[in-house]
Amino acid sequence: MLKKINFKHSDDHLKKAIKPILAYDIAQAYPDLDDAEKKRLLHLMSLDKLTDMFVELDVDDQLDVLTHLEETRKKSLFRNMESDDLKEFMEDIDDENLRKDIFSLLSKVKAKTISLLLTYEEDTAASIMSTDFMTVSLDDTIKQATDHVIKESREQDYIDTIFVLDEDKRIAGLIDLKDLIIARSNSSIKKIMFEDFQFVHQDESIEKAIQTVVDYDRNAIPVLDSDDHIIGIVTADDIFDEVYETVESDYQKMALLSDHESSSSAWVRSKQRLPWLMIAVVLNLLIASFLSVFEATLAEVTAIVLFQPLILGMAGNIGTQALAVTILGIHKNEFDGKKIPQNHVMKELFIGLMNSLLLGVAAFLFVTAFLSFFPTQDTQAPYQMGIIVFVAVSTSMFISALMGVFVPILLNRYNQDPSAASGPIMTTINDLVALVIYFGLATLAFL
Repeated sequence: MLKKINFKHSDDHLKKAIKPILAYDIAQAYPDLDDAEKKRLLHLMSLDKLTDMFVELDVDDQLDVLTHLEETRKKSLFRNMESDDLKEFMEDIDDENLRKDIFSLLSKVKAKTISLLLTYEEDTAASIMSTDFMTVSLDDTIKQATDHVIKESREQDYIDTIFVLDEDKRIAGLIDLKDLIIARSNSSIKKIMFEDFQFVHQDESIEKAIQTVVDYDRNAIPVLDSDDHIIGIVTADDIFDEVYETVESDYQKMALLSDHESSSSAWVRSKQRLPWLMIAVVLNLLIASFLSVFEATLAEVTAIVLFQPLILGMAGNIGTQALAVTILGIHKNEFDGKKIPQNHVMKELFIGLMNSLLLGVAAFLFVTAFLSFFPTQDTQAPYQMGIIVFVAVSTSMFISALMGVFVPILLNRYNQDPSAASGPIMTTINDLVALVIYFGLATLAFL
């Protein structure tokens, strides 16, 4: 939509044209503008829209935005940003001198807050929390609390849930904003406060924070220090962003594309993918060389080639299913630390065995019927070929299911990312196992 705007028009006309455009859409179009258009656009945008657009940009484009802003505009931008968004931006900057320059533009309070946020371990709840929240005193009346929220809240503050502190500044409960609005002005905070609330401590995992928000259906939960002082909040939006980034990261790792960026050029993406595909090519060439051992079998039993895709496809499918379920269980902390989850293993192995046998029987019936209606020149009876396919399908599927269960568990046990268990490499290994079983059985049976 931004591309349709004519930058030759006057500032007033351009400002009106920009106003209805969403910040996300502006962020998508921003990288394609020339420097003159960028500078003019940033000058005409409102501070709130500039802030929202800035958050949506990649770090390189964010730094580009800063080159087009005056120092006062930069200060206003950083003042208007939520603490967690600003922390994420600072986290992506590798240049220490640039970090110092940006810190110099922040207020002392905000600089101290961001510095503290950057010290938390990246897998803890505190690493994704925001410090922009509202608190009221336990001894306040409804009128006092309402006045405080109206006067002290800032644009970036989260006020849907307000946290109540006792005289020692420890969290005593929380209030939903709608309850505060409809309550009688002379009532006490205690009458509308929820004392039974959920929270996480600063050193607990992000997964614990996610599970707490999901289980108790809260829009925000407090993050507490060891003395039960609230130091931040984790909102549902934070959880959504974290889940999205985790899923995207895991999907990229499963495809061995951990450095993928949607904005990358075709050439950059090609260079990222090519090494792993080349490894897969080499492995497949090794498989082809290895299978040359079965050249006599292929010459004698030509029908064996007809059902090769069936063997490979079914082995790959069941392995992928077992792998996905196991990785999901690891990421959801359903297993006990680094121990082998016996219940999960036994359940998946039973499922793998049952599905392997049932699909093996189905493959036997299909192959026997197919060769009976469409016979080949081979001397083997249709049922004989059906038995070979049955054994090959059942065995290769079960072994593939075993790998899908045990490989990610073992990787996790030795502190390796279980998502690396998938991708072209494991797929190729599954293919090798399936083909060796299939051609090996045919060789033993018919030669």
